[in-house]
Amino acid sequence: MEWSSAVVWTCLLGAGLTLAFSTTTSMTGPRPPRLIDCVFHHYANVTCRWEAGDTPTTHYTLEVVRGKNRTLKNNSRFTCTTTDTSCTAITNSSVRVHFCISVIAHSHRRDITSHRPCQSGRIEVMLYPVPLNSVKPVRGRPHCLYVTWERIVTVFPVSFMEIYAGDLKSQIEFTAEGQLNVQVKNVTVNDTSFLVCLFRPDTLYTIRLRHSYKGPQSPWSLWSNARQGRTGEDAPSAAPAFWRRVKQTDKNDWRLVSLLWKPLPRFLANGRVLFFNVTCQTESTQILNDHGSCRDLPHTSTSCSLRLPAGRCSCALTASTSAGTSPEARIWLPGASETELPPPEQITASPLDDNSLDVRWTAPATQSPSGFVVEWFAVGENSSILHWERLNSSCTSLVITEGVKPMERYVVSVKALYGEQGAGPNRTAHNYTRQGVPSACPAVETPKIIGSTVKLVWSPVPEELLHGFIRNYILSYSTGNHTAKRVLLPGDVHSCSLKNLSPGNYNISLQANTDAGAGTAWINHVHITSEDISIVMCVLLPLVLTSLALVLMACLTQNKMVKQTLCQYVPDPSNSSLALWKPKIALEDVMIRQIIS
Repeated sequence: MEWSSAVVWTCLLGAGLTLAFSTTTSMTGPRPPRLIDCVFHHYANVTCRWEAGDTPTTHYTLEVVRGKNRTLKNNSRFTCTTTDTSCTAITNSSVRVHFCISVIAHSHRRDITSHRPCQSGRIEVMLYPVPLNSVKPVRGRPHCLYVTWERIVTVFPVSFMEIYAGDLKSQIEFTAEGQLNVQVKNVTVNDTSFLVCLFRPDTLYTIRLRHSYKGPQSPWSLWSNARQGRTGEDAPSAAPAFWRRVKQTDKNDWRLVSLLWKPLPRFLANGRVLFFNVTCQTESTQILNDHGSCRDLPHTSTSCSLRLPAGRCSCALTASTSAGTSPEARIWLPGASETELPPPEQITASPLDDNSLDVRWTAPATQSPSGFVVEWFAVGENSSILHWERLNSSCTSLVITEGVKPMERYVVSVKALYGEQGAGPNRTAHNYTRQGVPSACPAVETPKIIGSTVKLVWSPVPEELLHGFIRNYILSYSTGNHTAKRVLLPGDVHSCSLKNLSPGNYNISLQANTDAGAGTAWINHVHITSEDISIVMCVLLPLVLTSLALVLMACLTQNKMVKQTLCQYVPDPSNSSLALWKPKIALEDVMIRQIIS
């Protein structure tokens, strides 16, 4: 009995749960559209976007009711119909009031309405772009600009009190003159005029402004009109790049020195440089009064010259704008008797293209330099124009482009700097960005014809017409219809003799040859006759015979003198007193022989 009652209760419980679930499901029904956001425009319209529900829909109706009551009269109700998921309803209403918004999804079976709480239109208002009136510099504050805009009451639904209270979010967009990148920064705006200090000195900026009402749901307005403004000048923020070139030393050991510097880049000058100032002093801080051409230097100056004593000394350079003076750049010139400092260990200059050379070097291993100076100039007419670049100690390479052209030879050198010790000697390399053929021929003197020999002497092609390294000279000569003979001569040879030429007319040419090919040829015609050879033989044969005769006579004379010295008169032994003398040994030998016999 108890078991049967338990079964009955279990069945009843299951039926109840099933009924409850089915009831809940029927009460939930299809999911309605979901409003995503709305954008209100003051005295204009409202545009809303929504997400579709899960019921097939033929079209939607956006319903906007002005006020907090959704059941107001028709003159306060605004609608629009669409098959899309966004729609714009014309309200012609201020956004300061509340609005109740709903989306009705229409289908063949029923309409489903979505609702959201009523709220002020300003929560999602898109403000109209404001007029930007002016952008002006601020005296004494070269990093700032004063921006003024206008609030038009009829279209800007934020009061002055609300602006002062910080109910606006604001951004500025600015672009510096000559640059493409646009920057956008948040700014604080509590009035229709405000200060922005985000800029570089003495720079022209183009600025636009936009606002958003407080809160994350209000979108940004469109950008205002653009205005330009230039920041004020400041003192230069860096010293000019400074260098020197010792030209010559006079009999009193005073050095004529050219001081060189580069114009400050605009972003470092912070204004228009009005003048430069140079001062030089000895190691004992004695200021030198001989300024040479280094006095009253205008803003266009990039060099000056003066005489400096033989001992250690230094020179300082500053640049000045209307707002102040730059930091000091100083170079040191070591004394003539000081120990020579180590140069870079090696240097290479390799062409990259027609207008650039890649210069690389190795820092000295024995002493750490404080920096390097790379110098370069074109050999020839432009050798007086020195280009240079000063680098810090971490740099061991530089791509040079200033004043670099194809088919010109450049002398590139690197010096190591050692702070107050000055600069060490340089390492030098020569190269072209691109070689070409010589545009002129060697300057050949008038050929000298001596019998069957033609002697040529020439001078090298001028450097500015050479356009490459001379690898060799090509000497060609031919006579009649014979094939021309060619002789390759080393590039450092400047004379040649063509010997044992047969009589006839010869065409002779000479060309300088670089890696790019042979250049313009020097061409000449010479004529060798048999008479020239006969005359030479007639002149040479007597000379040769005379020389041989003189040699023979000299030999005979030498032979007689030798005889007189070494082979004098020798006496005849038969006429001497010793001829009758008989040795003792001989008589005894005779007597013995007689006894034996």
